[in-house]
Amino acid sequence: MSRHFLKKLGLSAALLLSVYACGGGGVPDDATGREIYVQVCARCHGDDLTGQVGPALVGEGAKSVDRPESYLVQSISAGIGSMPAMRGTLTEEQIRRAARYVMERQGR
Repeated sequence: MSRHFLKKLGLSAALLLSVYACGGGGVPDDATGREIYVQVCARCHGDDLTGQVGPALVGEGAKSVDRPESYLVQSISAGIGSMPAMRGTLTEEQIRRAARYVMERQGR
């Protein structure tokens, strides 16, 4: 095998691992926003939404606190920055539930 092929294979594997690390498969269709957050989002945004690999979603420095629900839905669906798109992992309704859970935790 060529070095170029192996390099591409390595990059593809790294991308898949990063998506898996911050994503989650097998979320039940009827999962609550909290359940979706815990299974899919908490690995990167922290159990308490204060950030880890991903930015804080609550508290000081949380940039999404004043953004509308549509911003959160779009960010979760299509991805933003280094966050992968979740539209292939979650349904539209699950994405809305997760966004509403984040907003609830933000005090909105």
